[in-house]
Amino acid sequence: MDKHDHVEALPPYRALLVVDIKNFSGRRGRFHAELTEAVPEILEQAFQRAGLSGLWQEHRYRSTTGDGYVAGFRAEMLPFLLNPFLPALQEELEYRNTVGWRPAGEEPLRMRVSVNVGPMTDSGRGISDGSGESRVENHRLLDSEPVRDLLSRSGKPTCVAAIVSERAFADAVATGYTGEDEALYVRVPVSQKTYRGAAYLRVPKPSGDLLDRGFRNEVEAAEDPDGRQETATNSTVIHHASGPLHSGSGNQFNGETQNIVGRNTGGIHQSFDRRDR
Repeated sequence: MDKHDHVEALPPYRALLVVDIKNFSGRRGRFHAELTEAVPEILEQAFQRAGLSGLWQEHRYRSTTGDGYVAGFRAEMLPFLLNPFLPALQEELEYRNTVGWRPAGEEPLRMRVSVNVGPMTDSGRGISDGSGESRVENHRLLDSEPVRDLLSRSGKPTCVAAIVSERAFADAVATGYTGEDEALYVRVPVSQKTYRGAAYLRVPKPSGDLLDRGFRNEVEAAEDPDGRQETATNSTVIHHASGPLHSGSGNQFNGETQNIVGRNTGGIHQSFDRRDR
């Protein structure tokens, strides 16, 4: 036996897109089959909106998950899965919700999306194509609390909430290939089953609490204080302050020309030197 027989070549790198319909099981059973069949049609229409019809036709493999869909593409196409595809998917879902698309029922059609890149099998011969650790990571990200929380805390206008792996962000966004500002993505810690890592959230059209408090909830912000998102706060500047400062919740700082950082829910009572009056 050759001493290198235990070594295997990596499978090819692929970009993987996975989507999932919010509250699929909460919809009437009579619509489930129609929704399942409609997901690839919705994705295809979104690719057309983005001017990427050819990319959709070139996918390496695809499969349904019942309440969602999986599609693999050549790794070099990764940037296009983030921009312009994600905004185009938002537009397509908005359109279907506006015209009262029947399978959606009274609840608007909204989707979670995960995007990753990495080595995955691609033989072109069977249902095992797209297998690998990167595929598992895709599904862990899609099922994680940070991206689920985005649709829970947003309103009907928000139809798409995406989560992007660190590798995909580094390869496509941080390098400038998507043509987007990195500030559109918010870093969050992810803990889902045995998976532990970090990822980036992207919402093409935020609404509701996402506009008020941002993409990260309080737990995520505490676990990852160095994340890219800056928490919105109400702040006041006190010049040459002296004496005790009484305020509401949040971190408070008293001193010469200091900001009060945090969301103030109480009154501020302060005495000042004569020179400040």
